[in-house]
Amino acid sequence: MIKVRLSSLLRQATGWQEIVEVDARTPEASLRSIEARFPGLRRWMYDKEGKMWDRLQLFLNGKRIGRDELSTPMQEGDELYVLLNIGGG
Repeated sequence: MIKVRLSSLLRQATGWQEIVEVDARTPEASLRSIEARFPGLRRWMYDKEGKMWDRLQLFLNGKRIGRDELSTPMQEGDELYVLLNIGGG
């Protein structure tokens, strides 16, 4: 299982769960899995066309990964941190 840790803004869509365990082998599959489980996350993660928002940042085992690394293989015990970065002014 992979642990997906969600930033505080995203937790409102999961009933305030910080960590969601998924059976997935890539960051992209992990995101799709938590979105399927918690449909309210979709609006925070993807635009209307299904493209991931730029404001979403991903960290695999503490290392930031880019959009081109969403198919990176993951192993049992890995942790994916999903951060929703909202700026204010």
